[in-house]
Amino acid sequence: MATHKPSKKPSTNSVRKTKPTKKEIVTEIERIKNKAEEYARDPNKAKKLYDDAVKKAKSYERNRGPLADVWGYLTALFRLLKAYFSGDYRDIPLGSIVLVIVAIIYFLSPIDLIPDFLPAGFIDDAAVIVFVIAQIKADLDNFLAWEVTRLQGEDDTESSQTQPA
Repeated sequence: MATHKPSKKPSTNSVRKTKPTKKEIVTEIERIKNKAEEYARDPNKAKKLYDDAVKKAKSYERNRGPLADVWGYLTALFRLLKAYFSGDYRDIPLGSIVLVIVAIIYFLSPIDLIPDFLPAGFIDDAAVIVFVIAQIKADLDNFLAWEVTRLQGEDDTESSQTQPA
């Protein structure tokens, strides 16, 4: 009678619940990059991506889970994408826009390193967002500074229009 020895290989159907490694993140980003470059060349596709991302983000507004720590950055990426494709903000390299699109595609994708429907499903989304932010930090900071300056300019315009002559 043959005895069955347990396999030392991990089960292929086991569910991963840990943060992906940097190597896994880089590999995943490279996988998505070609698709992101298509979006970067097509403003209509980029607008649809933006609309889908905002819609999904609204559904998670109250319960952000692992995305809570990066939520402000994620929404800044949405605004950056919108400003870029509307022509309001173009002071950013195309490579950085491609990475912004990669992060948003990954956020939207139901096929992740850790599927989103699992309790720890947004850990990989957060890891990808953090990785992208680290890569484009200076560009994102410049955009955020531009936003503040623009908002201040709008406030100044409104107050000068409401004051009596």
